[in-house]
Amino acid sequence: MSRRVKIITALLIVVMALIALSMPVHLSGREGDASASTACDRGCLRSVVDRYLAAMVAHDPSQAPIAKMVKFTENSEVLKIGDALWGTASGIGSYKLYFADPQAGQAGLEVTIRENGTPAILFLRLRVVSGQITEAETLVHRNADDAKALENMGGPNPVWTQALDASQKTPRAEMLKMPNLYFSGILHSSGDSVPFDPKCNRILDGFQDTNNPTVSNGWFDKGSFKPDAMGIRENMNQGIWTYIHSIDPRRFSIVDEQMGIILAMVMYNHTGTVKFANVKGVGQIPMPAVAMHPSTVEAAEFFKIEAGKIRQIEGVTVALPYGAKSGWDTPARGR
Repeated sequence: MSRRVKIITALLIVVMALIALSMPVHLSGREGDASASTACDRGCLRSVVDRYLAAMVAHDPSQAPIAKMVKFTENSEVLKIGDALWGTASGIGSYKLYFADPQAGQAGLEVTIRENGTPAILFLRLRVVSGQITEAETLVHRNADDAKALENMGGPNPVWTQALDASQKTPRAEMLKMPNLYFSGILHSSGDSVPFDPKCNRILDGFQDTNNPTVSNGWFDKGSFKPDAMGIRENMNQGIWTYIHSIDPRRFSIVDEQMGIILAMVMYNHTGTVKFANVKGVGQIPMPAVAMHPSTVEAAEFFKIEAGKIRQIEGVTVALPYGAKSGWDTPARGR
């Protein structure tokens, strides 16, 4: 390289360095502030959920901030926004339970609705990116009695709406372990292996199946054996859930550390081949009719985690053909 070329090259390097120094500097903190200003916080996520519901009842997707490339499912089927419940939703009921995970940009809601005037339960999960809905996952539990039962509770249990103080919070990584401990407890009839709070109850599709002595004609009732009246730990220890062959796949979409809530989307698989539960001291308990044929039940289950314990469980389910996929599946996991 000639001396002249070397001099020109050096001058160019100096000029480029001076230009760089004159440009504004973006520190990592400032970049975080900029992204936070465009992120959707807790209030924003709730607003997006409400706009989605209003648009659905109005049968007009343009009223909600829906991205052009949105993915939408209803009861595991991948559909076009505007189809299915978008054409039949006629009103919003009185029961609403919101979830939010600003860190992941995800929100959820369990809500009673009216479908052409008939009560039903809707579970909704939305993913929000730059203010736009990119994912909409819905489960519609079409049972009027169950929806009315949920509304008759007068609203969600207060534990769902109470923020946790510092001493009650569980780190995000630990929260993610809790649902798996619960699902393993179901599969192995081992309530003792699950960190339940003594006051924990479970409500699925508007029905409380633990600590509920008022239930008559429960699925597994036999004489004085009434598992719906038992605490959740004792209920799980009885072996009555052995008709559930697997709980696969499992997805954990929302982790709300402030409220201590985690959402699990799972598929319960029933082979229909387990006809009896062998309950110690009671004998054989016939399995309910719903367990006597192959089926897969898609469930959205939410867990309140308080001081490292499962304080409350609630969920919405939909029965599907055996082996059905959720539309959002990840690789299967073992027992």
